[in-house]
Parts: sequence; structure tokens; C-alpha cells
Amino acid sequence: DLTSFTRQADVLVSAIGRRTDDDDPFFITEDMVKEGAVVIDVATPYGDVDFERVKEKACCVTPVPGGVGPMTITMLLENVLAAYKAQIGST
Repeated sequence: DLTSFTRQADVLVSAIGRRTDDDDPFFITEDMVKEGAVVIDVATPYGDVDFERVKEKACCVTPVPGGVGPMTITMLLENVLAAYKAQIGST
């Protein structure tokens, strides 16, 4: 039973990225989240977490879109620049 595990998590990360069905499209619902937990939704192209309901129960929750995506892009660009500098022998 997945819910028994997710309810124990202080930090819950979800990265499925697909809708379950049209009536209830979110995989992670408020009944699956521990009060005060941090919920990180890294799913694309769809969010896994029912943001509007979970935000009332969780300490913090990332939205989709606009949550971790911008940070992912920033870190990708930083790593590309570091790889380029390493390749040309610069620091």
C-alpha cells in the first residue's frame, strides 16, 4: 500500500509525469501526504501532485509548471559551461 509509505515521509518526491485518469488526474493527493511534509513534484509534462489541496497540508510543495524546471535548466547550463571550460583547459 503506497499511501502507508508516503504518509510517513518528511520529504516526498514524485516524478511519474502522467495522468491517472480524467476524473482524478493527480497521483499524489492530500490523503497521501504527512502533515508538514515537503513535497517536490518533478514530473513532466504533467504534475503528479494535487497542488491546490496538498499545499494546505504540506509545509512546502513545488508547482508544475514553474517549480523545479527553471532550476533544472539553470543547473544544466552551469554544467555545460563547466564542461566547456574543462575541455579548453580554463577554470
